[in-house]
Amino acid sequence: MRVLITTGIYALAGPSIVIENLADQLGKRGVEVTIGALKFKRIPPNGAYNVRTLPVYNALKLNRFLDDFDIVHNHHPIMNYLALVSRTPFVYHYHGAPDFGRGYLFRFSMLLSVRIMNHAFSAIIAVSETGSEELKRYFGLNNVYVIYNGVDIKRFRQRLEGRFRIGAPQFLFVGNLYEYKKVEELILALKELVKAFPKAHLQIVGDGHMYERLKRFVAELKLEDHVGLVGRVPDWELPYYYASCDVYVTASRWELFGLPLLEAMACGKPVVASSIPSHVELLTKSNAGEIYAVGDVEALCKKMIRTYEESEKYRDNAINFAKEHDWSVVADRVLKLYANLVRVL
Repeated sequence: MRVLITTGIYALAGPSIVIENLADQLGKRGVEVTIGALKFKRIPPNGAYNVRTLPVYNALKLNRFLDDFDIVHNHHPIMNYLALVSRTPFVYHYHGAPDFGRGYLFRFSMLLSVRIMNHAFSAIIAVSETGSEELKRYFGLNNVYVIYNGVDIKRFRQRLEGRFRIGAPQFLFVGNLYEYKKVEELILALKELVKAFPKAHLQIVGDGHMYERLKRFVAELKLEDHVGLVGRVPDWELPYYYASCDVYVTASRWELFGLPLLEAMACGKPVVASSIPSHVELLTKSNAGEIYAVGDVEALCKKMIRTYEESEKYRDNAINFAKEHDWSVVADRVLKLYANLVRVL
């Protein structure tokens, strides 16, 4: 089977991480996989797949290019128009987008592309039940399959060296520093938490336009000894940051899945997360942590303390849930969908 996995601009973001892990696992199963994009700002690491820039400005060349594949699997709404010219089954992988701030325009274009193009989709993969319900609510779609994102349990695992541990307890957030992530609420919660745990520390791994603002915020609160803005870290270091924490925390106002939650679970770490639907879904299914009411910093602080003190009761649940969603398992689910679509033809 030959599969083309497409996106728009390939950069360091959640969908690209999903693409390269899925492509690598499919390639190891004998599938001939090509990752295609309009532009590569980041070159995917070496894996069991090919990498090609899409010939989108030449209709004849594009048609011939697409005809070389048995499945086109798209991860970006700007590329949904390929379904119009693809003569092979077309799968859209729905990652969603926030409906506020800088994500609003992207969300609008995404929803518009689905409304216009959904008749040409052979199937839609939603990364969560939350995403599936959103698609059904907006469009009444029935060809939606829920397949969770995955985690590499050989890379993110228990008993790694905690080489970046600073505090006791140690908390961690990983992600792009955008407004909707509400990282400032994590900082405010830690300000209260250090009254009970004077050596508590929060590491914030990631970069984005909020970085400098958050740095000033930490200084204003005089929390430089308790909050570390680490910035972006090399891929090989990331598992060690999870290994170094006691609890993973997020105050995000929007996620359709949340890969870092699953990465933390794979390392045996409990999670405290805001009560947005996708977080509630993951923690209800995994029983690997605690939910707090969105925006309630006092409740967040209390949950962080409670989860730290009771972390042992979440550890096995976290690890088992991650094992159920190893990339190898996810790839098998996707491959089964591919096979069904090809068989229909």
